[in-house]
Amino acid sequence: MIINQNNNLVVPEKTIAFFPIIAENEENQFDLNNIELFLKPLNTTHKREWFNSHFYKCLPLSIGNMQGFVFSLPYTISVLWNGGKNIEDVLIQFDNDFKINNFITPTSEFGNGILTIHYPLTFKTPPGVNLMTIAPPNFPLLGLSPMTGVIESDNVRFTFSLNIKIDLIDTKIIIKANTPLIGMIPIPRYYCDSFELKSAYDIFDKEVVEEERKVIQKHFQIRKKNNDEIKIDKTKKYNADKIYYLGKDADNNIFKDHQLPKKNKG
Repeated sequence: MIINQNNNLVVPEKTIAFFPIIAENEENQFDLNNIELFLKPLNTTHKREWFNSHFYKCLPLSIGNMQGFVFSLPYTISVLWNGGKNIEDVLIQFDNDFKINNFITPTSEFGNGILTIHYPLTFKTPPGVNLMTIAPPNFPLLGLSPMTGVIESDNVRFTFSLNIKIDLIDTKIIIKANTPLIGMIPIPRYYCDSFELKSAYDIFDKEVVEEERKVIQKHFQIRKKNNDEIKIDKTKKYNADKIYYLGKDADNNIFKDHQLPKKNKG
């Protein structure tokens, strides 16, 4: 019996099932109840510690903060890359707290300054849904670039690695415990890679395109006017983005389906 291959064994919609990997010895067997030690959903808050109040006025950033899940490590490590291409050119050092949660072990497997992390579980998504690894949304990582990968997670019956490119040479990078390192989002298979770019003039009548351009320009002029006023009068506050934030355009047309950070649509 294979999950998602038999009608009575299908992962429910909008669900990611996770399975523990069998450890080589019982002492290192991972307890599924401890998953929040290293994997957390982002859909519960749009806050970031380094954001000030102005950031939250940008709706795309606030919604972006809530996309998917983030992986971290439950202990502190440091990495040092000498710039070489070999596996041994990456030095990984562990703090003492590694002894408590040693079911996750970062390694150097690819060379070229790449840090690889194997977590003690694998995932299964509904049919036709992939998992994409991305940079953790709006969690900056000094000297580290999470690598993007797409996993056929409805079919795969094996674990997959998460990889981070070290950008700085001969620089010790300390990764503190619970630092978001890699993001993960579910995406429909073939969805992103099936899109193509086309000129709007090849799709719509000229009048439709020109009307769209005029509204865009009108919004731009409102934004520019507010910026100019702020330069003259420092007591004025920037508020042009409220147009989009409130779910409308510069002509006060209301969007049919408008998303806000705290709106969790089912």
